[in-house]
Amino acid sequence: MTISVIIVSYNVRYFLAQCLLSVHNALQGIEGEIIVVDNASTDDTVANLQPQFPHVYWMLNTENEGFAKANNKGLTIASGEFILFLNPDTLLPENFFKEILTFVSRQTNCGAVGVKMIDGAGYFLPESKRSFPSPLYALFKLCGLAAIFPKSSFFNYYALGHLPENELHRVPVLSGACMFIPKKVLDTTGGFDEQFFMYGEDIDLSYRIEQVGFHNYYFGKVTILHFKGESKPTDYLQHVQQFYGAMQVFVKKHYRGSRAVLMAVLLQIAIIGSAIFSIIVKQLRQYTIVFFDIILLIAANITALYFWKNAFHNGIPFHTFFVPYAVILYAFVFAGILWMGGLYDGVYKPAQTLSSGVLAILILLALYALLPEQIRFSRGVVVLSGFIGLLFILLFRRLLQELKWISVTGSISNSAIALCSPDTKPALQQFLNSSTHHPSVLAIFTPQEIASSDAADWAYLPAATLIFGWGHGLPIQLILQQMQSMPGRFYFRFFNKSANAMIGSDTRKEKGAVFLSEKKYNIALPAQKRMKRGMDIMFAFSCFCISILILLKGAQGLSLLHNAWLVFIGKKTWIGYASTPNSLPLLKPGVINTLGRNNSQSLTLPLTLIQKTDEVYAQQYEWPNDIIFMFQHLNALFKNT
Repeated sequence: MTISVIIVSYNVRYFLAQCLLSVHNALQGIEGEIIVVDNASTDDTVANLQPQFPHVYWMLNTENEGFAKANNKGLTIASGEFILFLNPDTLLPENFFKEILTFVSRQTNCGAVGVKMIDGAGYFLPESKRSFPSPLYALFKLCGLAAIFPKSSFFNYYALGHLPENELHRVPVLSGACMFIPKKVLDTTGGFDEQFFMYGEDIDLSYRIEQVGFHNYYFGKVTILHFKGESKPTDYLQHVQQFYGAMQVFVKKHYRGSRAVLMAVLLQIAIIGSAIFSIIVKQLRQYTIVFFDIILLIAANITALYFWKNAFHNGIPFHTFFVPYAVILYAFVFAGILWMGGLYDGVYKPAQTLSSGVLAILILLALYALLPEQIRFSRGVVVLSGFIGLLFILLFRRLLQELKWISVTGSISNSAIALCSPDTKPALQQFLNSSTHHPSVLAIFTPQEIASSDAADWAYLPAATLIFGWGHGLPIQLILQQMQSMPGRFYFRFFNKSANAMIGSDTRKEKGAVFLSEKKYNIALPAQKRMKRGMDIMFAFSCFCISILILLKGAQGLSLLHNAWLVFIGKKTWIGYASTPNSLPLLKPGVINTLGRNNSQSLTLPLTLIQKTDEVYAQQYEWPNDIIFMFQHLNALFKNT
């Protein structure tokens, strides 16, 4: 056996599937084995992938034992002359093993080989080659000098920034994400140190390889894709704690004296500082646009007050103490309703924002009507400020769109193009047709259809997403070249017909995304769920406000008020499913159903037609339609018993 590939996985089912396919392709013509050690995944990784990859040897842990211990387990059964420790969120080019074996055969004292890694956006990953940690380099990293001078051999020596990334170098440390080691070396050094649960174990092993007289080589002529972080903690603070904690283990193990003390202090500062910084940045990133929206809404309120005072109030100020408070309070209420409508949920939808804005104006008018007479000032100001504020919001979003800070649904900047192998094209088309979890695809090309085009011209395409349907006619090796020629230009997505899922990762700091061939139901979107619940409460409250009129209907009116109370406390919804579907997003029992009938009315339609009606309602759900639907079926609301 020439090569044993050991992969440790934890809840990375779809990334692992494409990883295994790429490893299988790279092993063509080479005697090799693949060992997957699953750390008690809870996403059905083994149940779904084990039948699909019967040639893979699966080791199943009953608990998450960490990266080091799991790799060592795989090592105990590996029979290859060479061992490749590989992360599950990687894709290997087809020439990977041939190039590595050719290189190793020419070396007399090779301890380990690492390669150039790029992330899901096409950018080089600095951890592909590193030096050993030291107090001075830790200080440079903490104070930002390493980032300011990324190519410096002094300030960024830890990341070896001065060494060209596409060349061969002897380096101190290689990444455990892709570490190729002769078995005889591991027989001398032993495997990973199990003191390291996650992070730091690759530095420790690299150190021990150098200590016994072997050399670590960075082979920059071979590139792999590393989505990065898929098996790691999703919480950044947990990631920071584990990473610097691993560094502390390394320092305690290999450093002595004042150097160890200084390093330990710097690492502790790094843990605390990174945690504080991450919290601040996360909050600023999350609420910056909301903050500017509120400022714009306050400005709109002031503008409306000033205009109305001079145009319709003879320049006389409104004599009520509530006006200054109303300016701020109305802005927050307006922004809150826009939030409920999904303005801050991701992709910007102008029509949805417009409808939410109109609803906000109506709600503000209703709230204004409930105010005591002595603190009211003008309904006209409420309406005018609402429309001015909505205009400001729409113009602000247009500016953000031009700056490419947000994407807009339905716009060409939110669309995609696909490049795929001929054998993958039908499967990709079927996948895209059966799923709504992706941007609209402008066109699907094969490499032959664009053979004469210059790779640089792709950067000028208006699409935001580039889908690679890799396979026999579109090798990963070619894809990696394309990505490196235009890093960050597109959101890159990866599809393989055998995996039946699309994966991608837009930044090395966050977990990647998985796109499945599953139907998308609008009713399950956070904004729609919020607005449906909001409409339920508002309509129920309206029923309470006119309860005297409703009671004129006798028993039917009493039944309506009873249902309004059940809706208000969350035990029912005004509009529910007509059937009892198992595959649709859950809804509370409806006062009326999607056919406009109530519980007391029997349904004689075929069950398949009823279920299809429910499915269409869930798929195409838009909260304003509920308002129209309820007014169309008021009689059914009263007849419910």
